[in-house]
Amino acid sequence: MRKKLLTVIVLGILLIVNPIATGKSNSNFLDKKSQTQMIDVTKISIGGIKIGMTEKEIIQKLGKPKSRTAKMRNYCHDTYETIWNYDGLKIIFSSDSKNESGRVEQIITSSPLYPTEKGIKVGDDISKAKKAYSTFATPSSRMASSKDLLVYVNDDYGGGLSFATDQRGKIREINLLAISC
Repeated sequence: MRKKLLTVIVLGILLIVNPIATGKSNSNFLDKKSQTQMIDVTKISIGGIKIGMTEKEIIQKLGKPKSRTAKMRNYCHDTYETIWNYDGLKIIFSSDSKNESGRVEQIITSSPLYPTEKGIKVGDDISKAKKAYSTFATPSSRMASSKDLLVYVNDDYGGGLSFATDQRGKIREINLLAISC
């Protein structure tokens, strides 16, 4: 039974993905896809902070953090994670050793003080983020969305840019992630 169900699911996906099998043209899909590009998380910033920046660069830009936590991550190739907290901003660094200076791997903000490079900030309507980042995805391929979350995924890096919203559709958190383990 499982084998039959799996076969039906795979065939269904193939028919959806490959319109030639159904005799339908896929020109609209190709035209829309060619107008979009994959999001490059290294070009996105939150509060002027970018993926890959060093601890030294962050201190020059924001000063020392209010708090700093370092721990080993068992789930991610035995790397170390250092979390710096500012008011409404969390910067997560990754490094190979506890004593090594890390590079920014993730940036999370819940404050309007830290807009993206396109000016999108906490408190904005989600439609503003959709419009600003519309060139980065198609709903059928690299953008996942739900009622309270809009995510632009970068297939190459395994990370992406996400906007969490409240019940009124206002952005309550912006998250930029370089990679996922």
